[in-house]
Amino acid sequence: MGFSAREALGGTSVCSSGSGHAVTADPAGTAGEGGVARASCPWARTATRALLTLLLTAAGHVTATTDPVTVTFLQGYDPDLPESPITRQILSLAREEPRLNPQKWGGLSLPGAGGRAPFMLSLAGGTAPDIYFCWFHIIRHDIEQGFCYPLNEWLGDDTDGDGQISDAEARWPGWRHVPPLWRQVATRDGKVYGLPMAGIWYYGIVYRKDLVRQAGVDPEYIPATWDEFFRWCQRLTFPGKQVAGAKVQRGQRAFGLENRPWSWLPWMQAAGGSPIVSVRISPTTGRSHRFAMEETRFVVSETGEDLSEVAAVWQANFDSPEAIEAAAFTHRLAWAPWLRDPQSGEPVDLTPDDLAAGRVTLADGREVAFAESDVIKGVARALPRLTQDLPQLFAQGEVVALFSGAELVEQLTRDLNLPPDMVGIMPFPAARPGMKPVFQAHKHFYSMTEGVGRRSKAERDLVWRCIEQLASEAVNDETVKQKVLEGHARWCTPADLERLGFTEYLDEVPPGIRRNYERIANGEILARTEPFAGFWQAVSDLIDRRLLGVLLADTGENFDYAAALRSINDDANRGLMFRAPEEVLARQRPLARVLLGIVAITALICFGLAFKRKSGVAGTAGAPVSRLPFPASLSPWLMLAPALLSIALWSYYPLIRGAVMAFQEYRIVGETTWAGLDNFILVATDKGFWAAWGRTFQYVGLTLLLGFLTPVLLALMLSEIPRGKIFYRTLYFLPHLTSALVIALLWKLMYDPTENGMLNQILGFFGVARQTWLQDPSLAMLCCILPGVWAGAGMASLIYVAALQALPPDYYEAAAIDGAGILSRFRHITYPQLLPLMVINFVGAFIAAFQGMGSIFLLTFGGPGDATNVLSLAIWKEAYNNLRFSTATTMAWFLGVALIGFTYLQIRILRKVEFRRVSTN
Repeated sequence: MGFSAREALGGTSVCSSGSGHAVTADPAGTAGEGGVARASCPWARTATRALLTLLLTAAGHVTATTDPVTVTFLQGYDPDLPESPITRQILSLAREEPRLNPQKWGGLSLPGAGGRAPFMLSLAGGTAPDIYFCWFHIIRHDIEQGFCYPLNEWLGDDTDGDGQISDAEARWPGWRHVPPLWRQVATRDGKVYGLPMAGIWYYGIVYRKDLVRQAGVDPEYIPATWDEFFRWCQRLTFPGKQVAGAKVQRGQRAFGLENRPWSWLPWMQAAGGSPIVSVRISPTTGRSHRFAMEETRFVVSETGEDLSEVAAVWQANFDSPEAIEAAAFTHRLAWAPWLRDPQSGEPVDLTPDDLAAGRVTLADGREVAFAESDVIKGVARALPRLTQDLPQLFAQGEVVALFSGAELVEQLTRDLNLPPDMVGIMPFPAARPGMKPVFQAHKHFYSMTEGVGRRSKAERDLVWRCIEQLASEAVNDETVKQKVLEGHARWCTPADLERLGFTEYLDEVPPGIRRNYERIANGEILARTEPFAGFWQAVSDLIDRRLLGVLLADTGENFDYAAALRSINDDANRGLMFRAPEEVLARQRPLARVLLGIVAITALICFGLAFKRKSGVAGTAGAPVSRLPFPASLSPWLMLAPALLSIALWSYYPLIRGAVMAFQEYRIVGETTWAGLDNFILVATDKGFWAAWGRTFQYVGLTLLLGFLTPVLLALMLSEIPRGKIFYRTLYFLPHLTSALVIALLWKLMYDPTENGMLNQILGFFGVARQTWLQDPSLAMLCCILPGVWAGAGMASLIYVAALQALPPDYYEAAAIDGAGILSRFRHITYPQLLPLMVINFVGAFIAAFQGMGSIFLLTFGGPGDATNVLSLAIWKEAYNNLRFSTATTMAWFLGVALIGFTYLQIRILRKVEFRRVSTN
């Protein structure tokens, strides 16, 4: 409209009086311009205001309905992929809703463990996307952290108080089609925080039918048990086979055993185990009952008692007999010794006694002697570190089978030109007869971030419409149609093809895949998932480093996997995956308070003694201190104020804020609660924390031994060489000009554990066996330190070279006349003169070594196992991987106090050093 609110409410209006004359009415009843009185017309004034209010409301409504509403998507919607079914669905909604302005969220994309870091930082800063694709195994954690906004205002409310929304309570019709398990996953205390995507992804064992057929095995034969699968793998393993195009010749192996914790879980579940369990205590008997994580009916089998309304306590279960059995079978796939019968070619398993004797007795009574070179270790191509080359290994025939799903099959047939009928999929075999095989099932969620709750109701409704479209069956239908048009109908679910009228394509679906879907529908194959309660992502990192990374490395044959699983489970139940039990913390709080009191009293005494000593020294100075007048004494402080404020703002305020976090249960989003000494109890009673201290001392010792002494020795050599001093100094200084990131990645390439690695090629030239470097727990720490020593020695050596040049030459001439050799001159002349400079450098190098973790972060990320998991890296992981900022701050407290103590001792030593200025004549 063409007027403002002020004009509408403050201007004049026209009405008709009873005399028939037109007069102007002043809303305030005052005189008009020029002092002319105006007749008052109250009813006209009221009517005018009402009319103008309606006009303003209408104008505001028009503006509100025409203003665009931006909805941002972290994943799913992508305008750069207009052919995507999700993008098409959202664009179709935008045509129906002209207000909708869909935008792809523009945060940074970081690889590896920091992949979610931009998302979490945006949540903390209030700039998060409105909608994000939330993984099945992480949505519960996001709910606990307050990342998600509940969807109950559209779905319905939990009116009966059972903690779930039943079909009768649901307002949204689609809720009735959500399976019970997925309802349970996305619901907390009656609030629902996500809608599951339509369709489901199944993951199993993908294999090459042509290679199976070449080995004389029926490609349609599916092993039913682990023993059958191992025998199947033995028939497909040929270590001596030359594979064309292979970067490293390892022959043909049956199974690509990769370091993916989620791909190890189906082995545990095929043994009847559950990664996590819910414990419910019967109110009648007082007994605790454990239920698998997929269970949705909590009925006690012995008594028939229903425990659905009993509060559940979740616990990690990675040290269960089933988990240890799965780890043992993984070890068997990677390391079990066997050989082929020289006559029949059949595989023969070897026992430790057979290996010691060098001969084995076969089932038919024949005794076969063998050499060590005849023994085959395992049936798997062990990949202790994640690699992007696995599809290529599969396409080249270096591995016959690997863990994956239909999307890999589509990639292989589309990008690597494998014929579709060459590939098959099977479930993970059961551990023993009578048990069921397993497919891993993925069905993820679309959720709103907590910031949506601060938007208006109309805008929230539009965000909900987008969520509804993303999770709709229409997206799944469009995906199926797109696969059919692209010629990939064989990888679609037969039920989807039939439902959408693509019955002519049903014959393209391989019989084996059709049988798999039928067996899943009949319950003959179990569909199992990753853990959805607790923080599985953090425990996944432990399984990666402590279990699979070590077991699959070249040094993993004698690995104690049972002990590793026990340590993983202990850490998971002590707060990493689930909160430590309250009764445990309650028992330890009194002792923690006593220790805190002792520390506080000791600190006060130390500060008092230090202040008293300083006051005594100041009082005995003797000379009177002259004081400047007030304006002059204030001027230095005014000049220092900008620097002091800057330091206070950027250094001391974060320090104080971080110190307080150690006593809190800090959350990025939502309410931060007071935790008292609980974080200190958890850290102080954590064996892994003290083990990290031990590794830190090892790292510091090696760093100082190599990184501190090497520059001194290098400086001595650079000073003694007769020619080319400038050239060699420049040569050793150049690595310092290179980025530390580039140096670490350069050395990582040289540490390649295969025969193609540069260092292994050098060793091979001298006849030394290949080393695994970063994958060897005994070498990994040293390998992480060497790049920093190599890059920093040149710069540090130049400082010592300058100091050596400042030494008086008369000392050396006198020593030479007395017949002193090189070692004697260094001991009696060079070392005493360099000692003050070495002490100064030692303080900085000592502190830097405790805080340094850059090379470890890039090269090993704490592995293999925990061999390089130093304290500074553990703090980083605790904060940014595990999102336990309070615990990380507590660990930093321990490190900071220790460094303050060490530094104080070093400064005390430094005060005894005598400094003199060198003068030249």
